[in-house]
Amino acid sequence: MSKFRVVKQLYPAPSSSSDPTWAMRNVFVAKLSGSADQVWEFEHEEDAYMKMYNLSGSDDTRRKYKVVEL
Repeated sequence: MSKFRVVKQLYPAPSSSSDPTWAMRNVFVAKLSGSADQVWEFEHEEDAYMKMYNLSGSDDTRRKYKVVEL
């Protein structure tokens, strides 16, 4: 059975960013080094997506989140 993990963008784009599309920040991590972040893993894909939406809505850094299958 597959597991699903919610990962977050390593570097959020600055609010005034006008980065070209080739410079998009496409590096995602489960946990930042040295942080107290929790690793979010789920048995069901739907649960992972619900957590992803919850985290996205409450992140004031404007980081992007996504679900990956392990």
